[in-house]
Amino acid sequence: MKRYFDTVKTLHTIAHDQFFVVIQMFVSCGLYNLAALLPPIATAGIIGVVTNGNFMGIWYYVILYLIFYVIYFSMLHWNYYSYTILANYYHLEVQKKIFEHVANNDSIFHKISKGKIVDTTSDDVRYLVDVMDAASEALMRFIQLIVIFIIFSSYNIIVACIAIVIDFLYLILMNNNSKRVSKYYEGTRKYEDKVIDTLNQMLVNLKQVKSLNMMPNLNKKLDKTRTKWSQEYKEKRKALIDRSCKMPYIVYIGKILLYILLAYFVSTGKMTIDKLVLLISYFELTITCTDSMLSYLLNLSNYGIRVKRIKNILDYTAESNMDFGDITNDYINGLVTFDKVNYEIKGKPILCNMSFKIYPNEITAIVGHSGSGKTSIINLLYRLNKIKSGSILIDDENIYNYSKKVYFTNVSGVFQKPFIFEMSIKDNLSLIDRNFKNQMEACKRAGIHDFIMSLPKGYHTIIDNEDRLLSEGQKQLLVIARAILTKAEILLFDEVTSNIDPNSTMIIKEILQDLKQDHTIIMVTHKPEMMEIADRVIVLDKGKVKSKGTNEEVFCRSALYRELRNRTFASVSTIHNDM
Repeated sequence: MKRYFDTVKTLHTIAHDQFFVVIQMFVSCGLYNLAALLPPIATAGIIGVVTNGNFMGIWYYVILYLIFYVIYFSMLHWNYYSYTILANYYHLEVQKKIFEHVANNDSIFHKISKGKIVDTTSDDVRYLVDVMDAASEALMRFIQLIVIFIIFSSYNIIVACIAIVIDFLYLILMNNNSKRVSKYYEGTRKYEDKVIDTLNQMLVNLKQVKSLNMMPNLNKKLDKTRTKWSQEYKEKRKALIDRSCKMPYIVYIGKILLYILLAYFVSTGKMTIDKLVLLISYFELTITCTDSMLSYLLNLSNYGIRVKRIKNILDYTAESNMDFGDITNDYINGLVTFDKVNYEIKGKPILCNMSFKIYPNEITAIVGHSGSGKTSIINLLYRLNKIKSGSILIDDENIYNYSKKVYFTNVSGVFQKPFIFEMSIKDNLSLIDRNFKNQMEACKRAGIHDFIMSLPKGYHTIIDNEDRLLSEGQKQLLVIARAILTKAEILLFDEVTSNIDPNSTMIIKEILQDLKQDHTIIMVTHKPEMMEIADRVIVLDKGKVKSKGTNEEVFCRSALYRELRNRTFASVSTIHNDM
């Protein structure tokens, strides 16, 4: 019984704000289940008055029947109402918690597969309300059985003992069977997660999967997982077959023996017909209650696996997670300082003793060969990773001392690959600021407003990432507008022109030169046309600062910077000549 209690307890730790509604569910469940024990009393009463020749007395028991069923259905209605409230709360609240937790712990995918997270969020969450429903129903069925055995004892202690022995043996065997079913059910879910995880990856890269004809080999690889799933599923079905087709023999053999004994009591005058009917009715209820309780306990075991999967996701906390501070000063000027910063991944040094300053109202370009640590700097400023030693300061205050609201309203930016939700342009922008006037101003500053207005539905145009309504360059401009809308003082641009056309690149150059008037601009780039607009340059090589200063100073004294500029220029010239 402990594992059933632990499941309910765990669910309560995940979502506990509706405790009063949970109590209502248990109380209403108890009342309607107890009300279900009343009709046999009326049945026995009717038989009693009929056998005694007092037909008019039947109406008393008919009225009792009606009262019993009114009570039963009223309590059942209350139970359904409580279920509805809890279902709505558990589904929405826990799903929201998972979304927020994953967003705040993006490294969770290193430990828990995307397939499992997607499956848990979409499927397991739906069954949380059934945990409480199964728990309340199982508990009340148990109480029903106790009441029935008390009734048996009041009429005949021998009959009561036989009924208890039969039921107890049945319960033990079925409970052990439930453990087997749950074990193999958990196994099937594990292998389902692996298949779904592969499916998610395939959907993201479907064009490559098709063009490279990966499906035959992919199916061969998945067949191993499918075989393991099939083995677990077969074992689960074997346990269910034993449960449904073999173990009930215990009850029915016991039932026959008990009915023979009751018939003997009637034939010897030790029991009247109405008591016989009453005890048979209650024994049938015993079987019904036991089967129902076992079914709910089995469901509770399976739901416990779902609860455990949700709890595992919500319990995950990245080792590099950083707490926020309590500084709520929102008057950020935008001076960024790296002071002897060291950063490593799994013991491998990425940034070594790195120190530099980035000033407001300037564009600072961070350049270097691939793997030199450029994007790591951006990720540290986004607080996606944590430094090993040293300090990162904004306006001479450690970034880990700012409150979450202040930090993320003052540090924003754009990544290499633009990401836009498949919803309207207005709705995408409303995720940052719902003020439509502010949205239009941001789009004007990003140079995308005129294009949006040329669309048939303007800002209400639905973006479908598959229909190419927006080019990559236009998507990037829209994402820049979204970053502007945050009103952040510090804007980070990580290779934002690497996958877009030259015309969009020129537009972004102009945007950055405009934005620096009231922002701190930090730009990671490998394109010479972007490097040339930088006021300052930081050159990285193998995680170390090789040169820093104004653009002209660095170009004069850094061979690596000149190499990067000249190599890129040469490659661009070659491309144009080939065309």
